[in-house]
Amino acid sequence: MRTFLKSLAIVLVLIGAASGYVWWNYDAVVTMILKPQTATAGDITEESFGLVTADGRHFALGDLEGALSTFPPSADAAPRPLVLFVHGFGPDPDGAFGLYTMGELAKGANADVLMFNWPSWISMTEFPVLNAKAASERLTILLQNMAELRGPGKALADRPVMIVGHSMAGEVFRHVAEAATDLPKGLVSRILFAVPETALPDHRLWMEKLGFADEVFVFVNSDDPALQVTTRMYNTARLGRTLTNLDGSPEPLAQNVDYILLDPESWRHYFFVSGQRSEAIDQIFADILKTGAPALKNDYLRPEPAGNVFVVVGPGAEGS
Repeated sequence: MRTFLKSLAIVLVLIGAASGYVWWNYDAVVTMILKPQTATAGDITEESFGLVTADGRHFALGDLEGALSTFPPSADAAPRPLVLFVHGFGPDPDGAFGLYTMGELAKGANADVLMFNWPSWISMTEFPVLNAKAASERLTILLQNMAELRGPGKALADRPVMIVGHSMAGEVFRHVAEAATDLPKGLVSRILFAVPETALPDHRLWMEKLGFADEVFVFVNSDDPALQVTTRMYNTARLGRTLTNLDGSPEPLAQNVDYILLDPESWRHYFFVSGQRSEAIDQIFADILKTGAPALKNDYLRPEPAGNVFVVVGPGAEGS
């Protein structure tokens, strides 16, 4: 019995040590497992993409009008805003948490929310970068369809449209911009990139091509655990984590973008949903989503000398 207890104690110590190592070296451990996708994305089909409403209904990507028809009219008959949510990496983006996230966006913007669903998961070991490129082609077609529905008497006439792109959606939009599409100016009121998972170097070159959006905002979280992993994986600074390259040099910023540097309390990857954000970020994200640039005068934000960089200084933040 005594020998058994000693053996059990040793096993528990080893398990504890291994768990502690993984906890403190999470990004290194995950980087050893996760690698960028190398095979072509040819195994995905049109059925791999779609539209999802916040109540869980699914529509084909070409049935934008059908998806929009499910939203009830606003109580005052005024055009109700629409938020297009482009999710990031993960196996179940249209599952319970994804629907919950859409519900939070709907409350924050007082808007209808529609998800662009794309195949953002291959396996535990493959990071779907080629799928993101394929998704950009379908997203461009969706945006073109939205432009067609902006005409008088059509489903998106007079409706303000905003986009929230989370994490790896940044890589999707990079390809959209680099394709130099002829999407019309003013198609969307604003794009909010929530900790975009894409390379920091030269991001200005593609972001300044997002002319179909009146305003663009990038939320940057230096303590984001997911982007710590991709920083190691690519050995390149990530846009959603820092505005400084790995060698310490500042990266030229896009002139059409406002950058919001989050506070240390916002280390979670989904900082913009309830329970994973601070009071300051809660208000800032919702206000920018609803009103755009006027929300940058929020008392929780401090403008930096760069002019288009703002630092959160609200409850729990440094300098508050």
